[in-house]
Amino acid sequence: MILTGPELARALEQAEATHLSRQVAACRQLGHKDARAIAISGGVAALTDPAFGRKLNHVTGLGMGAPLDSGELALLEAAYAVHGLETQVDVCPHADSSTLAVLAERGYAANAFSNTYVRRLAPADAYAAAGSGIEVIADRVLVEATFAGDSVAGFSVQAVSRPVILLETLARIALQRSDTLLFAAAIDGKVAGTAGMSLIETSAGLLAHLYIASTLPAYRGRGIQLALLHARLAAARSAGCTLASVTARPANTSARNTERVGFSLAYTKTTFAKRPA
Repeated sequence: MILTGPELARALEQAEATHLSRQVAACRQLGHKDARAIAISGGVAALTDPAFGRKLNHVTGLGMGAPLDSGELALLEAAYAVHGLETQVDVCPHADSSTLAVLAERGYAANAFSNTYVRRLAPADAYAAAGSGIEVIADRVLVEATFAGDSVAGFSVQAVSRPVILLETLARIALQRSDTLLFAAAIDGKVAGTAGMSLIETSAGLLAHLYIASTLPAYRGRGIQLALLHARLAAARSAGCTLASVTARPANTSARNTERVGFSLAYTKTTFAKRPA
């Protein structure tokens, strides 16, 4: 299975769709009863509170192994429009050939890109220990006690600011999900960064999807995320995963860090958007 082939792309998109569905399910369990995941043409659409923006209101996996149906898409657009939301679709370059034609026909325009990174995990792989002074904690009981606050603090300074209600909800979702392992990195006994990793079965085997990683502003530039990446990869290998994946915007810090620990770019997805009528 080559790193850029359609077989691996299907597994990665399957994992991304499953991850999004589980995000929505956890959101419902947290009291957002209107949150729902809608299956559409091989993919999944997340529809939750409009306050959560595109992070929990978008489509992924569209056209993977299935042609895109224009009528289905029109119904989905109407569902998003009720909440005043754009319909935002992340499209894999290995999607069915009908996908771009239908999106163009319905007036979608490209507005962003995201990279999907993948790394194979072999039994002989060795993972670097945390840097000097950094302690990585993988005991969920210890990590979850302060995870939500630590995660929000880590995301509080970003190039693109996100609402606190979204950051709090994403952290609570990670805590809610039984498939997610939680990690924290500490310096001198104080939490410096946090991260999560979900375990997802795919057509290519068990996959570790790395997500919700952040570093508190006072500790940036000290190797916190590299330590958390190595710790999660070691845990993924121990859990029986054969693959690990990360999604990141091009040229950001997360993308650079994943490449430094052996991830390769599998493909770049294009985000297409259509404003509500």
